[in-house]
Amino acid sequence: MRKHISRGFTLVELLVVIAIIGILVGLLLPAVQAAREAARRMQCSNNMKQQALGVLNYESAFKKLPSLQAGNGNVVQTHQRFCMSGWWAILPYLESNTLFERINSLNNGFGLEPWNGNAAYRTRVPWLECPSDSGTDEPVNAGRNRGLTSYAFCVGDNMAQSQVTPNGVEERNDLPLALQKRPIFNRGMFGRASYHRLGDVRDGLSNTMMLGERQRPNIINTKGTVALIAADPATYAPLSCKAQLINGREYINPALLFTGDTLPGYRAWAGNAYFNGVSTILPPNNAVCMVGTGSVSPHWFAGIWTPTSEHGGGVQIALGDGSVRFLSDGIDSGNLGAIAPTIASGQSPYGVWGALGSKSGGETPVDYE
Repeated sequence: MRKHISRGFTLVELLVVIAIIGILVGLLLPAVQAAREAARRMQCSNNMKQQALGVLNYESAFKKLPSLQAGNGNVVQTHQRFCMSGWWAILPYLESNTLFERINSLNNGFGLEPWNGNAAYRTRVPWLECPSDSGTDEPVNAGRNRGLTSYAFCVGDNMAQSQVTPNGVEERNDLPLALQKRPIFNRGMFGRASYHRLGDVRDGLSNTMMLGERQRPNIINTKGTVALIAADPATYAPLSCKAQLINGREYINPALLFTGDTLPGYRAWAGNAYFNGVSTILPPNNAVCMVGTGSVSPHWFAGIWTPTSEHGGGVQIALGDGSVRFLSDGIDSGNLGAIAPTIASGQSPYGVWGALGSKSGGETPVDYE
């Protein structure tokens, strides 16, 4: 009777099998990562659809859009600073009325500023966080998270700022001026204490950007962080800001990065353009720059608030009609050597991208997919 002798794998055969498995894993891993990012991007898009619905529901209730920056207090140092964000305003229209009331109860009257040490201001809201953003802890000023956000309100193609400075007087240091709560108008759909109607969007709701992504930087020297440029906003060309970011990720001069306060994305309830504004000057995923001089805390300065994301190749935006689109980094941005337009200017110098941001520039953007 013949015996059957089992024969095991040789070392060479085992190495070949391991190599094949390694190759298959290497081939499959990018596909798995791409599928995961596609799911994150879809969730991010759904978040933006909710936000746009909240804005439109607010408009339906009040017959006007919410303000980028508003509130019951004033901008003087020890007070509420008149800078509650539009996210706070639309909370009741996105099933978050309890949080709205908790925050609102802190803002009545002129007590100490409510930002520091209050749990309500640290509350995280799921529809304000894009899952592609990995930042959860403020990377420079530990413990200063005051609500996380990955999105912002479109201020248009001008250099939006957050306080008035008539005759060089800084509002934060002048109580009578602060109590006037003067509006700041922008070319986009949102400004400070400026409540536009949908009829003011004369370029068409489907042609005008309402919201855009602004990622939370998880380290200091990366896309999404803000460079502080000592210059006059009225003469500063966007090309100079664009040159600050190299390799699509890092700033060329880390010494210019603003680290004196909370980074963007870590203070959801503050309406300063620095925290919650997005402009259509530089195309997506370029540098973000504050531009100005003076003694005031820089996050009140004017700036180029470029939309950024971790999706790769572009960002998502919501238009005035509530629809959400993905825009490529390569969208036509016109003449980036041109100075940002004033409120009264006509068509945007920044091509299709600038036209999407201006609500009544007289142009109709086309081919922005």
